[in-house]
Amino acid sequence: ITAGISVYHRRCCTVVFCARRQLFKITMFRSVVISLRPAMRLTTGLMTARPAAMRQVARCMASDPQVYAGQPSDEYHRHSTRYHNSPRAVLVALDTGETKDSFPRRGTVDFGDKAARGLVWVLRKVTGIFYREKYTHYATVFETVAAVPGMIAGMLQHLKSLRRLEHNNYIKVLLDEAENERMHLMTFMELAKPSIFERMFVMAAQIGYGAAFSLFYLISPRVAHRFTGYLEEEAVRSYTEMPESIDTKRVPNPPAPAIARAYWNLPEDATLRDVVLVIRAD
Repeated sequence: ITAGISVYHRRCCTVVFCARRQLFKITMFRSVVISLRPAMRLTTGLMTARPAAMRQVARCMASDPQVYAGQPSDEYHRHSTRYHNSPRAVLVALDTGETKDSFPRRGTVDFGDKAARGLVWVLRKVTGIFYREKYTHYATVFETVAAVPGMIAGMLQHLKSLRRLEHNNYIKVLLDEAENERMHLMTFMELAKPSIFERMFVMAAQIGYGAAFSLFYLISPRVAHRFTGYLEEEAVRSYTEMPESIDTKRVPNPPAPAIARAYWNLPEDATLRDVVLVIRAD
């Protein structure tokens, strides 16, 4: 009897040990599966997103195969301005004699458009009070603000492309716009020679406007782009008034800065009026 009880106990301990070992294996396997769930979801997302992304890349390759073949392309990010070669013939063609009211203006459709146009109107009136006909100083402040939307929108579109794993050709357009506006600013900085007070004002405007536009773009990208469009309409209006003031001798017409001649490839005898024409065309 004692021997039989001993054998029974040994078999029970063996069964319990095997059961515990199997339970441990099941628990470890379950933990591994739970820990791999995020990676499995990501892999599923990649497999789902990849066909759409690859189709978009294929369309881009069909439109401009040199970009993806590693060769330089004349159509893709060569220059941040269409007027990178502006000899006298181009300047004459740009000088059409149009007035500030002859350019088309986009109307307002909904409340977002009205709010954007109203904000641009307020900004124009406030800067007009300070600068009136100091066009070069006004343009310096304006271009400081105008160079912000392209960079912020390009950065957010870049992050969106990474987040969605999708190709986005709009990023380079926005970054080219930011670079183009920055070159406008560098040109007017050479002409206006802003004072310390104006530089401090420019810094404050850039910080405040950059933060506000970032929040604005995250809330409603469409209205943010519409606001930038209305801002560019005001820029075209100002750069149309400026040649008229130069022609009437109310504004001096100094030679074009070297940075402007190099960027737009202007002729050697180019003046401020010629620079304004290509900036308006931009």
